[in-house]
Amino acid sequence: MSKDITEALRFYLDNNLDEVVSENPQNYFAEKDSIKKPIEVKKPVVTNTPPIQNFVRPQFSTSEALSTLAKKSLQIPASDQKFQSLNEIVAKAKKAADAAQNLAELRKAVENFDGCNLKKMATNTVFSDGSSNSKIMVIGEAPGNHEDLQGIPFCGDSGKVLDDMFRAIDMTRKENFYITNVIFWRPPGNRRPTDEELAICRPFVERNIQLLNPEVLVLVGATSMAAVLGIHDPIGQVRGKFMDYAPKFLSRPIKSFTIFHPSYLMRQSSKKKVAWLDMLALEEFLKTKK
Repeated sequence: MSKDITEALRFYLDNNLDEVVSENPQNYFAEKDSIKKPIEVKKPVVTNTPPIQNFVRPQFSTSEALSTLAKKSLQIPASDQKFQSLNEIVAKAKKAADAAQNLAELRKAVENFDGCNLKKMATNTVFSDGSSNSKIMVIGEAPGNHEDLQGIPFCGDSGKVLDDMFRAIDMTRKENFYITNVIFWRPPGNRRPTDEELAICRPFVERNIQLLNPEVLVLVGATSMAAVLGIHDPIGQVRGKFMDYAPKFLSRPIKSFTIFHPSYLMRQSSKKKVAWLDMLALEEFLKTKK
């Protein structure tokens, strides 16, 4: 075979011109085996299930941020929750508190109240402990870890110190004083309660005071003092003094008496002598009420 014919045949073969050298007809509109068919893309099935959102919308309020995180952890769509202003929530708390005719009903009202975001992250509602027949009402700040787990105010290390302080003047929680807090649910990380959280719980605290009707309010710590009396002075300037507490919802004034928080005394042992003198002053005051 000549060189020219050989090159021509190679050209035909290289360019798939088999029909030229083959007696069998070729259909060039049919797909070649070597050419892969395009992959069939199935259309997605459309359902009514909303897409899952894996992000948290930026928040500009601590209270709203905590609420959103709580809703997400509980798998409650935020869209299902109606927004309420602080005034609306406080009004709701006041309505529930005013409806309570005794301490048992007030406890139930607090346990059923869902307007404070702290409750969504708390283990238990911490309402009160001690004697409901006492004329001494002790009001602390907020539950800590032990209190949150057991549902009892002042049941941890601070509570033991507080019990020792009253035992020094021959008083016990079971028989001689009633104890509660200005906040009923533990703030995350034991942080100080916000003004909004205090405002939401205040109607329940005030109704608690009204129903118990004590002779003296013993305010434990600066947060309790500020929440009840509205005084924001350093606690060292207020502690140990008897002051009139006379809001409009009370039929008569009640004496208030502020003391250092036990947790502060645990860190500042030099203040224990001052705390001891405060307890002696409280004891002397109570003797005049017998």
